[in-house]
Amino acid sequence: MSAFVSIIKRINIWMNTVAEAVLFIMMMLTVVDVILRLFGKPLVGTYELVAVAGAIVVAFAVPQTSWERGHIFVDFMIEKRSETVRNTIFICTRVVGIILWALLSYNLFKKGLHLYKTGEVSLTLHLPYYPAAYSLAFCFFIQCFSLVTDICRIFIKSGEQA
Repeated sequence: MSAFVSIIKRINIWMNTVAEAVLFIMMMLTVVDVILRLFGKPLVGTYELVAVAGAIVVAFAVPQTSWERGHIFVDFMIEKRSETVRNTIFICTRVVGIILWALLSYNLFKKGLHLYKTGEVSLTLHLPYYPAAYSLAFCFFIQCFSLVTDICRIFIKSGEQA
């Protein structure tokens, strides 16, 4: 089980690195566009590229954020409960999360397939949309494994205490 946790951790770190790189490119693209606008020569399609890059950044950062538990966590209702109750609630919320992320991933994959078949592209640069949909579907599929790993980490931690 710890090998599975290690693999998912490495995938999450790799995905977060991709998110960081795309965020850097997005920032540089915006800076260059603003500077070139001063000279009356804006970059064509910057809005489209930044919009797609923003979606990629968020999607690729989700598994690592979940791994680090960097999201908002409201625990005032369970903080005074026993560890067993806290773990049960934690597992239940992760199972619900797995279901929701899996549904989102599945539907984004279907959307990507539809976009591929119809050949839908962006207006200015004529970039196809389907790679972004497939990328998001992949990220949210990996998020499901991150949540499974979260549950595994509870059992690994419980096993160490025994």
